[in-house]
Amino acid sequence: MYSWEHRKDEALQYFEDRFKIKIRKKEFFYEALTHSSFLNENKKWPYKHNERLEFLGDAVLQLSSSDLIFSKYPDLPEGVLTPLRANLVNSLMLSKIALSLSLDKYIFISKGERMSVEQFLTQLKTKTIDESKVKCYVLADAVEALFGAIYLDQGFQVTKNVITDILKNFIDEVAEKSNQKDHKSLLQEKMQELYKKAPSYKVIKSVGPAHQVFYTVSVTIHDKELGIGEGWSKKDAEEKAAENALQEEKWK
Repeated sequence: MYSWEHRKDEALQYFEDRFKIKIRKKEFFYEALTHSSFLNENKKWPYKHNERLEFLGDAVLQLSSSDLIFSKYPDLPEGVLTPLRANLVNSLMLSKIALSLSLDKYIFISKGERMSVEQFLTQLKTKTIDESKVKCYVLADAVEALFGAIYLDQGFQVTKNVITDILKNFIDEVAEKSNQKDHKSLLQEKMQELYKKAPSYKVIKSVGPAHQVFYTVSVTIHDKELGIGEGWSKKDAEEKAAENALQEEKWK
């Protein structure tokens, strides 16, 4: 296990080489790499956790990603651009981006959170991923915090260039998936065809703290339950419920 000082110095050198920048204020980057759980186990750590930088980085990411897809797809309407952007910067994609930047090697986290990262890495190696369940918030948050650090240290244009270069490696994959009809749309079309009515979705269970709730949702038509789905958001759970309904009724 590297010492703190060694890992800190190695991380800064890596980011300078990776992003082709000269870091001015190291403190921003140390803070970006610090998860709140690490502070609980290391009382002498001199830096803050990364939640404020995550807030800032999220705003920079939203603008930069919007500019990228607006320029790359000049003929797409707002109704298509919005979900495309959402899919490009959701928690799963940000977790993958974190891995592409080797953040799993450089973040400072507790032993417990380190296990959650390792579990995520294992899940990614499976052939099929349920995207409503497979996320790593530690990694996703660290990416946004890192963008916040670059913004404070280098300014918006440099940060936008960094983000654009990264997202270019993922955007074609995301755009292809976004062009496919989601299961909720397919199920609604089928219900309109059969019953001239849209299905209803209802949360039947929710567990976890307010900032990280896991939902269970059922989808029904004329009081008949068609399927149940789970997810870290109501939207994800509804999508999974629709998918399960299509599979159960062999409409897919």
